[in-house]
Amino acid sequence: MDFVTIVSAALSVLGAIVAGVMTTWSARKSSMLEHALAEQRHRESKAEQLAEVLSRYREPLLLAAFNLQTRLHNAVSGDYLTNFLRHEDPDESRYARDYTVYVLAEYLCWVEIIRRELRFLDLGDEESNRTFNRHLVSVGQKFSSQKFPQQFRLFKGQQRAVGELLMVTGGNGRTDSMTYPAFCSRLDNDPEFARWFTRLRADVDVIVDSDPVGNERLLRAQHSLIDLIDFLDPARTRIPEHRAKLDDLPAWPPASPEPAAI
Repeated sequence: MDFVTIVSAALSVLGAIVAGVMTTWSARKSSMLEHALAEQRHRESKAEQLAEVLSRYREPLLLAAFNLQTRLHNAVSGDYLTNFLRHEDPDESRYARDYTVYVLAEYLCWVEIIRRELRFLDLGDEESNRTFNRHLVSVGQKFSSQKFPQQFRLFKGQQRAVGELLMVTGGNGRTDSMTYPAFCSRLDNDPEFARWFTRLRADVDVIVDSDPVGNERLLRAQHSLIDLIDFLDPARTRIPEHRAKLDDLPAWPPASPEPAAI
């Protein structure tokens, strides 16, 4: 075999080796790129899902939180409940009592709806999601705390149960909150449903007869609701109305630690 033939054969072998290496490297690079793109699409998909869920439920939750904080603000510092809870007109009296309970239940309903959506979508630990959940937890803790007088106290399981009771399926197939007229009808015609709200309805009388210290639970919950509202509507474009926190009470926080949530 002459020299030219040997060189030619060697070059052929070397070319085959280089081609094999390049093919392997290209395939590996392509696989790595596809994996990176798949992870990016997954992250974007989760972020889009989170944004879609928050967008879908932002408005009803925001309105429910605002209605509840307004009622709590009035209960602690206003005169509406004082004037109308024991009004001679039974319709006025009932509205004062039952709508106060309804706005609490409606808020808990939207919280439960959103919790279920976020859980099943497995949206991860995005910072905005964590902040959003911190606000929800803060409001819930005010209603479950054992540090305050009993009125309007609902432990975690009770909060979820009340929220579930108001959940209905809307015309678009999505879960919605029961309307106030439907709520009143269920109170009148469904004893088992009404049983869940017996103590809360009685608590409205206690709230009216209590001073701000006795209604500290409502004050603390109103503060947390304002924080949630500010998070949901920081530019105040959806709810431009005045939304100030109630004046704080002296000597807060108390020296005793918070009992474990139930």
